[in-house]
Amino acid sequence: MSSLVTGLVIRGTVIPMFERSMAEDAMDIALSVAHIPGIIDNVGRPGGAEIVQPIADGVRKKTGTEFVVVIDTNGIRYSHKIPERIGKRVVGGDEGRALLGEAYVSRAIGTLGPSLRAFAPIYREGELVGAVLVGILIDRVNAETWRLTTNVLMALALGLVVGIVGATVLADGVKRSMRGFEPEEIDRFLWEREAMLESIKEGILAVDGTGKVTLVNGEARRLLGLPDSGVIGCQVDVVVPNSRLPQVLSSGVPEYDREQVSENARILTNRVPIVCQGRTVGAVASFRDMSEVTSMAEELTGVRRYVDALRVRNHEFLNKLQTISGLVQLGEHDRAVSFISETVQTTQSVMSFIARRIKNPSVGGLILGKMGRCRELGIEFRIDEDSYLGPPGRVDSNALVAILGNLLENGMNALMDVPRDRRRMFLSLFDESGRIIISVKDTGPGIPEKLEEDIFERGFSTKGEGHGGYGLFNVKSLVEAYGGEINLESREGVSTEFLVNLPNEKKG
Repeated sequence: MSSLVTGLVIRGTVIPMFERSMAEDAMDIALSVAHIPGIIDNVGRPGGAEIVQPIADGVRKKTGTEFVVVIDTNGIRYSHKIPERIGKRVVGGDEGRALLGEAYVSRAIGTLGPSLRAFAPIYREGELVGAVLVGILIDRVNAETWRLTTNVLMALALGLVVGIVGATVLADGVKRSMRGFEPEEIDRFLWEREAMLESIKEGILAVDGTGKVTLVNGEARRLLGLPDSGVIGCQVDVVVPNSRLPQVLSSGVPEYDREQVSENARILTNRVPIVCQGRTVGAVASFRDMSEVTSMAEELTGVRRYVDALRVRNHEFLNKLQTISGLVQLGEHDRAVSFISETVQTTQSVMSFIARRIKNPSVGGLILGKMGRCRELGIEFRIDEDSYLGPPGRVDSNALVAILGNLLENGMNALMDVPRDRRRMFLSLFDESGRIIISVKDTGPGIPEKLEEDIFERGFSTKGEGHGGYGLFNVKSLVEAYGGEINLESREGVSTEFLVNLPNEKKG
């Protein structure tokens, strides 16, 4: 159908242009002949045909036209392809306008048959003395037109064959690239994909190899605070500055279970590169609202802290009971009473400090638990008496518990490598000017300078493989998720201090 339409268009435009071109060529020849001096000086004069005929016939042979006829103002021929017709009146009836001084092209039937005829007037010293008639037979025009049409049709046929072959090859390639699916199947799959993406509870955000957003579902828009339109095609670092998808694109390394803070929620993120034939062509991030995870974690960690606290208190209680029992058996009743009084006073003092200065119950419980654990391990635990932590703000309780708990646990583990008389742990907490400052310092063996950059890597442990290595990695991930900073100061063989700085604008 397309070839037929193309053929009709060519027939309706190119062929008329070709005929006009032939007519213009005939007119150019006629005008040229009308300006030949030998013709101008002899047309309309007795015996002029003897000079005009050789000139006009020579032009006819050189130009390939069918005839070149020179007539005077009475329509008498002074030249003709057939010499016997010289001196006779021109045939066709379309010469009148030329004998009035007009140049034009017409169609008429002459002595040689139907022809396309170009007329040009001849002037001698400003006076009209005749005209030149240059003709191309219609049969020749039709033959040239048919030849052009045949060439066009052959080209169209060849193009059609090449197009069919190319379309077949292209269709096969497209079908292979689409794994053999038909268009209606692909359409159905797309609708199914849209429905599936909107039905899952995770947010999905995908980008291409240049970092432009190609897909985002409704849950991702909600979690990331994105508008309903205008996101597709934008650079991901513009619409979601902390997505880290550009880094995944450049590295090709997936990132799992990373915390991220958005305007609407704290989310847990997995980022995976899309690899095709060994080349990273995009990346996908899935987001999960941590409110559900947090609620479950709160229950689990609450139970765990409660069990740990009970175990520590039980252990301490047994030790103290044994001490009191021994003093009573030795008859040291006064010392037993004094020991009981000191123990109660110390416990009340610590509890009172925590209650007054630490307004976050989860963090307060964690500190009490770690203090008990330190007593078990023979670690002297000191908390700065100026420490203060207000109620939960932008940084939620579970994040603070995870950060502080991992730092304290890391320090306690380090202190196991030094003598008991050197085991000291120092904690400072400050919550002011919209920021939380945490300092955890231990007098352990310190960290070699060459390892200071590695200790925050996932799975790295100074004790070698199989010994955790996720605590400091999780701490750094949480701190970065909230836009904070973590710094390390270590003196090998002397001490190690971690300093955390977190933004903490209060709610409401």
